[in-house]
Amino acid sequence: MTELLVALCAVFLVVMGGKAAMAWPTYKGSIYQQLFSSYLEYFWKYSVSRDLSASGYLNAELGHHRLLYNSYRDAKGREAAQFVTVLTGHGVASLCVVAGMGAISGGDTGTWHVEREGKASAFPSPVTYVRRQQKFLAKVLGKMDVTFAIVFDDAANLDGVTCSQAAIHKSEAVDFLRGLGGTLTDQQIDDAFEAYKRQAGIA
Repeated sequence: MTELLVALCAVFLVVMGGKAAMAWPTYKGSIYQQLFSSYLEYFWKYSVSRDLSASGYLNAELGHHRLLYNSYRDAKGREAAQFVTVLTGHGVASLCVVAGMGAISGGDTGTWHVEREGKASAFPSPVTYVRRQQKFLAKVLGKMDVTFAIVFDDAANLDGVTCSQAAIHKSEAVDFLRGLGGTLTDQQIDDAFEAYKRQAGIA
């Protein structure tokens, strides 16, 4: 009996170790590192409970909250902008997460650029996706005020960003949420979360 339990434990550890290895790339360098206390918390919610709608870390920092996720793809079908919308007692923020390191430049109109190691390249304006997200959330949340921010890797230089939306680094995300200055009740947060699930077709 003891040998069977040891064998079962060994199999469990191997399986969980494999899942942890596969999930690591989705966490490393991502916005999830700012939203969850550790990889262990993220892994458990991502692979085991399959529910990333709340974070123990954010609960301690911001109180009752909910996390919503969606993304947009470019003309070639590649993910161009990932959104994490955070419902908190401080208000609602939708974070447009854009990958990119180097010197970023762009405004409310036109193509954006990134320069790295002396080479410049263009990429679609994240403001375009923010506007799409504004329309989407208006359908889901109605007249609830939403603050938007475009979030870049910490290694990005944002001095050349001149758009009307806030441009921040990933490490500044939680401070940004703390400073929203709004007020939502727990019931309003939960109602908005349920409205999002209905819109997204999530049971």
